[in-house]
Amino acid sequence: MKIPSKRFLVLAALSAALMTAQTPGAVTVINYSNLDVKAPIAPGSIASAYGSFGSVTTTALSSLNPMPTTLANVRLTVGGVNAPLYFVSANQINFVVPVGTATGSAPVEVINGTTTVARGTVNIYDFWPALATAGIEATRPAIAQNQDFGINNRTTRARRGEVIQLYATGCGLTNPRVNDGAPPAQLSRAIADVKVTISVIEVTPQFAGAHPQFPGICQINAVIPNQSFVSGQVPVLVTVNGIASNAVSIWVAE
Repeated sequence: MKIPSKRFLVLAALSAALMTAQTPGAVTVINYSNLDVKAPIAPGSIASAYGSFGSVTTTALSSLNPMPTTLANVRLTVGGVNAPLYFVSANQINFVVPVGTATGSAPVEVINGTTTVARGTVNIYDFWPALATAGIEATRPAIAQNQDFGINNRTTRARRGEVIQLYATGCGLTNPRVNDGAPPAQLSRAIADVKVTISVIEVTPQFAGAHPQFPGICQINAVIPNQSFVSGQVPVLVTVNGIASNAVSIWVAE
């Protein structure tokens, strides 16, 4: 048997190393608000991508008008379209799903410089609501603002009959339609039917649609029912065309 030369062995090892280095890793995309790896995401909403993206300087965007599609020499595409980026690091990217993304399974790629470093797919639905939360405890306190814009919590509570401002992802497209990576130029309401359940009472929100400042966020303003049993730490959920969000809670004055 002929023994391979040392030169051949070195070239074979180098070739294998180059092939390994050029093979993109996996990327997992999840809903930014509820962190459920099985949940789909909706066009125009914030999502997070996790994986190994190579050498990346951790960077957050510095301007919202418009959002960049490249940060620290890193891009992320959904269905071949560059996504607006909030944050990039070596293992996590926060981005806004392009509003024109078609429903179904969409390819996702992360490009560092000129090299595709990660590939995967994500399920796209027209809408899939998820309320933002401020904690990991079982009651899942909402990231919410009271009518006076104070942050809702145990010591700064909302009042019955006043408006609570909730923040979510996945409310779907709006009218007028927003542009990728830019705040709406005017009031932009969700096209889908949005309902809010506070305690056990379902209410129609005063407003549900694109946040006036932060792309990818759905703002929902609803009046807290003026019923005596709606007090203390109260459960809240949202439905969009009948699809329910994760349950969160708000604090209401007694």
